[in-house]
Amino acid sequence: MALITCPECQNEISDRATSCPKCGCPINASIQLAPPPAPSPQFQPQMQATQSGTSRGIYILIALFLGIFGIHNFYAGRIGPGVAQLLITLILGWFIIGLVITGIWAIVDIVAVKTDGSGRAMT
Repeated sequence: MALITCPECQNEISDRATSCPKCGCPINASIQLAPPPAPSPQFQPQMQATQSGTSRGIYILIALFLGIFGIHNFYAGRIGPGVAQLLITLILGWFIIGLVITGIWAIVDIVAVKTDGSGRAMT
């Protein structure tokens, strides 16, 4: 069984059909066989970095002044690291080691973090 193209709606139908099932157009025997459809190219979305509304400069300033509390991560939408820094400071901060850990962590965040919590580049 071969396929033909309806002259009205361009729907592919059987060559044995007497009318198009989609539009009802009568089909006569003189219609040429439809060529096989060309292979469609695979759709491959391109990853584009979209910018967030989060400012990198403000992120750095917050990290410098409130970094031991993880406030800069809350600002950037990185809730997990923000909660971790806040808890370490609150629980271990009395022993100074918590402040050292979260202070170093905040400095590393200033240098390493370029995207917000949803993966968009900070402006």
